[in-house]
Amino acid sequence: MEVDTFLQEEFVLVAADMDRVERVMTDHELMQRWMSPAVRFEPLEGWHFEPGAPWRLHLTGLGRLLEARYVVHERRPGLVLWAFDGFWEGFDAWHWLPHGEGSQTLIQNRIEYRLRVPGLSAIWPATVGPLMGWDARVQMQRLKAVCES
Repeated sequence: MEVDTFLQEEFVLVAADMDRVERVMTDHELMQRWMSPAVRFEPLEGWHFEPGAPWRLHLTGLGRLLEARYVVHERRPGLVLWAFDGFWEGFDAWHWLPHGEGSQTLIQNRIEYRLRVPGLSAIWPATVGPLMGWDARVQMQRLKAVCES
C-alpha cells in the first residue's frame, strides 16, 4: 500500500534583519502573536528550542483527536527543524535567510508529512489540506506584521 506524502510550503519577505526575525521566531510572547489560532502548540518542558526539546500540537476545536508530538530535530541561527509523529508524521522546517541588499529576510515554512490515520488521506486534499494552506498563508502575513512592527 502506497502512502501519500503531502507538502505545504510558504514564503514571505519581511523588512527586518536576521536578528529581529530570530527573536520573532523564538520569543514566547512574539511567537504567540503570529502563530495560527487554529493550532495549539505547547512546550512540554519549557519554552526552548534545543535539539530534543519536546512539544505537542493539536488542532483547536478537535480536542486531542488530531494531536502530534513534536521534537526539535535541528536548531541553528536561521533554522528550527521539527520532527513530528502522531496523526501525521514528518518534518516542519522554519528557515530564514538574508535577502538582497539592506535588512530584508526571506522566511520559508516547509512541512512535509504523511497522514497516519486510516482513510484521512482520502478526504484531506478536499477538506483539511486547503484550509491548512489558507491558514498558513494568513499566518505568514501575521508573521510579517510582527517582524516589521
